[in-house]
Amino acid sequence: MRTPLLTAVAVLALTSTAATPPPPLHENLRTLTPPSGSALDAEVDPAGDRLYVSSSDGATHRLTVYSTATGDPVGEPVALPAPATVMALGASGTVYLGLSTRIASYDTASGTLTDQRIAIDGSVTQLAADPGQGRLYAGNQAAKSVTVYDTATGAPVGEPVVLPFHPAGLAVDTTHHTGYATYVGGAVENGTVVYRNVLTTVDGTTGRLTGTVSLGSTALGSMGVTVDPVGRTGYVANLAAGTVSVVDLREQKVTGTLAVDGNPKALAYDPGTSTLYAARTGASSVAVVDPAKGEVTETITTGERPAALALDPEEHTLYTVAGGAVTQTARKAPPEPTPEPTPTTTQEPTGPTPEPTPTEPTPPAPTDTTPTPTETATATATATATTEPTPTGTAPDPDSTTTPPPPADTPTPTPTGADTGSSTTEDTGPNTHANTSTDTGTGTGTGTGTTGSTGSTGGLAATGSRILPVTLAAASLAALGAAALVLSRSRRR
Repeated sequence: MRTPLLTAVAVLALTSTAATPPPPLHENLRTLTPPSGSALDAEVDPAGDRLYVSSSDGATHRLTVYSTATGDPVGEPVALPAPATVMALGASGTVYLGLSTRIASYDTASGTLTDQRIAIDGSVTQLAADPGQGRLYAGNQAAKSVTVYDTATGAPVGEPVVLPFHPAGLAVDTTHHTGYATYVGGAVENGTVVYRNVLTTVDGTTGRLTGTVSLGSTALGSMGVTVDPVGRTGYVANLAAGTVSVVDLREQKVTGTLAVDGNPKALAYDPGTSTLYAARTGASSVAVVDPAKGEVTETITTGERPAALALDPEEHTLYTVAGGAVTQTARKAPPEPTPEPTPTTTQEPTGPTPEPTPTEPTPPAPTDTTPTPTETATATATATATTEPTPTGTAPDPDSTTTPPPPADTPTPTPTGADTGSSTTEDTGPNTHANTSTDTGTGTGTGTGTTGSTGSTGGLAATGSRILPVTLAAASLAALGAAALVLSRSRRR
């Protein structure tokens, strides 16, 4: 009974340990609030340890620089001619700002703002930069297009990619120099409104459309997009559906769907930790998603309606624009697993402990029948026994009540015991033999034999008087051992 009980306790302990949720890996470090107005967008520069936050109160528009290490403002806020609703970090520490009808640039080294860096015929709603190739992708809401620009000259690369609806999300794969834009829109087909969610691929070298992937027909569907450049995987947030589509960018097809409730919109992917972040506009939080497991593993609390995400892949730090401020969240290193000693389970027998099988004692070797002048033998018995008188050459009269006295040369000791028995046999033949056996209450018998120079009858009688009690004791022990073995086997069954 003990072994099943111990096993059940061990299983219960392991189950309780497995049910315990893992500790959170993300920690909110601080909330950065602009000096005036509400935060509109944020962009991080890992090389310079700087965070750039654009803000507006409707009348005044600013760009504030923060230290990512301390969260303190660096210098004075920079006044902007218009609200910068979107931003992107280009090469040489240049920040590009979408000012509705134009793109401005801010030199982070000199602190110089250049307005009208790139003129836009329409309105800028998305920006994404590829510093390695010197490209800037701009989503134009009014023109329903995506245009690739050369950051060195400010000129467009090729013709704009015109979409059926205005772009809703924009991201760039800086490893393969490819841009990805999403759009969603409805159209009446055969009297029914049909919504189309599409991911488009734009070549950064030529600025041309190279592929499209259908993402379903949910209203308010495909919004934010991000890319895993290592696995060539795209992630698209489906706002109303509460899902994130997983797209194989090589094959240009959907390979899976991740459930992320709370109306996911903006997305960010950290290739160093293989972690996907989804801003929940309806839950005031950011979902931490493990794409390999296909599940949300953690929730980061932010301000209301998070709308934009910026990621520092070197420090694995996330910046969430929500509630008019920016929440800085750091990913902690996972705790080192503590090696637990392997428990040693002692297997207890399910039945009674088997008793050792008694070994049958070896009978003593027979005493040499050749008499010696003086022979003394001492035997110790394990059980109390009365020694029977050994017959001699002349049989005693059975009707006689007289016991012959012991010889004068063989004194009979008087033990201090509760029970004393004496047996004396005298040989009246030519050879004088006397056998005296004394049995005490303490279970010790002493036998003394005296034999003359010749004669063998007395010697054999003395030897036989010792064999009989030992044989009886051996038989008793054998019987007890057999009974114990049978009892042990029955208990095992």
